[in-house]
Amino acid sequence: MVTYAFKSDYTPEIPDEESEKLSTTIKLSEVFAAGVRLEASAFSIEAHNAVTALTNSGLPLIPLYGKEGLCQEAHNAFRFKRVYVDTEYGIPFLSSSDIISLRPRIENYLSRKYTLNLSKLLIQKWDILISCSGTVGNISLACETLAGKALSQHAIRLRATDPDLAGFITAFLRSRYGRPQLTQSTYGSVIVHIEPKHLERVLIPDLPPIRRIEIGRLMCKAGELRDEANHLLDEADRLLHERLNLPYLKDIAPRGSASFTTTIKASQLMGRLEGSFHNPEAIAAEKQLAKLPVEITKIGDRRVTKEVRAITKFRERTYVEKGGIPMLSSKQIFQIDPIDVKRLAKGAHTKDLPEIQLEENMIAVTRSGTIGKVQIIPKYMAAWTASEDATRILASDDINAGYLYAWLASDYGYCLITRQSYGSVIVHIDREMLASVHIPLPEPATRNEIGDLVLKANQLRDRAWRNEQEAISKLEKLISSKSNTPMNNQTPIEGLSLANIKFDYNAEPIWELAARLSAKIPNEEWAKLPKDLAQNFDHYQQQQDS
Repeated sequence: MVTYAFKSDYTPEIPDEESEKLSTTIKLSEVFAAGVRLEASAFSIEAHNAVTALTNSGLPLIPLYGKEGLCQEAHNAFRFKRVYVDTEYGIPFLSSSDIISLRPRIENYLSRKYTLNLSKLLIQKWDILISCSGTVGNISLACETLAGKALSQHAIRLRATDPDLAGFITAFLRSRYGRPQLTQSTYGSVIVHIEPKHLERVLIPDLPPIRRIEIGRLMCKAGELRDEANHLLDEADRLLHERLNLPYLKDIAPRGSASFTTTIKASQLMGRLEGSFHNPEAIAAEKQLAKLPVEITKIGDRRVTKEVRAITKFRERTYVEKGGIPMLSSKQIFQIDPIDVKRLAKGAHTKDLPEIQLEENMIAVTRSGTIGKVQIIPKYMAAWTASEDATRILASDDINAGYLYAWLASDYGYCLITRQSYGSVIVHIDREMLASVHIPLPEPATRNEIGDLVLKANQLRDRAWRNEQEAISKLEKLISSKSNTPMNNQTPIEGLSLANIKFDYNAEPIWELAARLSAKIPNEEWAKLPKDLAQNFDHYQQQQDS
């Protein structure tokens, strides 16, 4: 699975007979449990192996959703007529693909006035969001970035009783034991779907509260780190406009009929006759740049970039099912947890790596299909690869890579990039066009003030990723570990001599003992514990002693 490829230091332990199994026998009771479905996909081998591993783990299992399940509320809203309006009259609207976006770009706003039952479409903080149509199985934990926004009916909202439980469920569904159970329930020939009722078939370990809290809080912390990163990126964008005295394009771009026509001189054609190149918004952006009291140069300037790299030599590809080098599409670069990531054979692509490999703080710009989306590569993506549909930009030693990203990702940068596109059905932009995009060069102190915010946000994204991988890894290792013979907790300890105690290799580990004992404590008592207890244990211990 793709999750493994992202963790170079973690290889899941799957028995050969389990991973290589290509057929299985289904009981009649399983057919009825699956809703009398007869398609082979409804009895996925991968899901069957996951459930078998869960059963063999010895952990108590319960349904994810339902009357006796871990969660009691799940829905995917309803079909509705979408009435889009201007920002001031609407609610930000997200599609199911936006739920795993590192920084969702809001393009549409639903009318507050004309959208019936709008409250049912809104995301609540700590909702577990599951894509349920088209691409099934994208999982996201709704944090501040998503909360309060409207979401389409193509995503299920699963609600837990508290944030820690929501984080634990998210980790499980993103693990190799959870996601296969989701995807096996799909139905449909061309566009596949799942419904909330299919979550009743998903089995999840009912871990003791101490374990759920440990895993869940790592996931919640990851969400909070990404929220903080997005706040820093928003602040960098605000500072960019403020320090350069640039109004937002939406406030100065022509509206109404004026936005469809413009008049230019022959000297302004620049070899381009397409109307899209001479659109009024791009002209307004250039006029605004001309007014700035700072130097205006181009992205291709050696003072700005070392290289604007288009992928031209990477042609033949050799994929492998296990191991290999993750290769992201231009869409997956922007996702928190991309699935179905292809992996390149290391030996077959050694010569290609200098061209296609990603680097920390490298800037990637989409160049085909969807034009002008900009990403700064976080540390955890370094040494992965990406397809040729993203042009790479390497900042020079004299400029802050964060500032370069902030400019290209701004409304001005996006407008000046997209105007360069060519093509009728699938649009493109080449390396020379991207290198010709204008960029202002204020004082280094200003560039660093803006850019350092972006670089810090990039570091937070890396920390968030590692938190999530730690949580998922802990959960998977807990499930895959062999059951130990529990020790008799009724054994009296009075009068025991340490000299007579022998080491028992089959004894219950201390953390398992703690987990079992903690299971006897009511959930409401665990909720009273400070969230930072693990990090500041000594501090709270001193308070208790005093």
